[in-house]
Amino acid sequence: MDQATQEALTGYVRDLFAPEDDALKWILEESDRRGLPPIHIRADEGQMLQFLVRSVGARRVVEIGTLGGYSGTWIARGLPPDGKLFTLDNNPDHVAVAQESFKRAGVSGRVEIRLGDAGQSLAGLAKDAPYDALFIDADRPSYSSYLAWGIDHVRQGGLIAAHNAFFSGSVVGVPGRDPVHIEAVKAFNKALAADQRLYATIIPLGDGIAAAIRL
Repeated sequence: MDQATQEALTGYVRDLFAPEDDALKWILEESDRRGLPPIHIRADEGQMLQFLVRSVGARRVVEIGTLGGYSGTWIARGLPPDGKLFTLDNNPDHVAVAQESFKRAGVSGRVEIRLGDAGQSLAGLAKDAPYDALFIDADRPSYSSYLAWGIDHVRQGGLIAAHNAFFSGSVVGVPGRDPVHIEAVKAFNKALAADQRLYATIIPLGDGIAAAIRL
């Protein structure tokens, strides 16, 4: 299948299953206006993430890496009315945009943003474990430590997912990325595949969504 056909099929899936409403479009536009890095998940990745969250019946989810709130909006919309997303970020500029994003998207009542070091935030959340799902989309060198936290604090039958599992193809030798980050992503993927407490795969969508069920 050639690249043009693949792109057309991606658009077909996105238009059918992941159309962006005004709130989602606003998040991307406002993030760009406020100078946030353009590294949000795509709409079809967001819909897949929401699908996974719904599939495990998640009510309490932890997200590492809030950015402008785009992925968090997809997750929060997949939760029941009494569900809660705890989303973590260490950048106050990101948090400022995300707060507006969640309000505009109508999910602010289901979201709690924690500003600060992710490790410290996770330590604080640990006392209220287990959680139903964890989504990782933050600093790549910490992916494996975030995975370890998820294995310890996500319930059996719960979900652990991570973005950028392909890292723009660098995991199979495509050049152009920081070697430290490449090795970190590869180590994360290997750990996900090898850990007997997980049933895992990489969904070949966008930049790759690693997904595992906690056994």
